Amino acid sequence: MLNRSDNDNNRNAGNGNFGDHPWKAMGLIGSVGGTIGACLGLGYWIGSKIDAGHGDIVGMAAGFVVAVIMTVLLIRTFTGGKAK
Repeated sequence: MLNRSDNDNNRNAGNGNFGDHPWKAMGLIGSVGGTIGACLGLGYWIGSKIDAGHGDIVGMAAGFVVAVIMTVLLIRTFTGGKAK
C-alpha cells in the first residue's frame, strides 16, 4: 500500500506549476535575480555616464522598469504562458 500525501496529487507538470522539476524552478529564481541585478546595474552605469548630476538615479529607475518587464516575460516563458 502506498502512503501518498495530498501534495502528491498537485505535483503534476501539466497543471502549470513546476511540479517535479525543482531544477527548473531554481533556474527561474536564478534567472530572475540575474535579470534584475543586470538591469539595475546597467541602468545605473548608463545613467552615470549620461549625466553627472542625477542621471544615475534616473538610470536606475529606468533599469528597474526594464527589469520588471523582463522579469514578467521571463516568468511567462518559464511557466509556459505566452510572452507577448
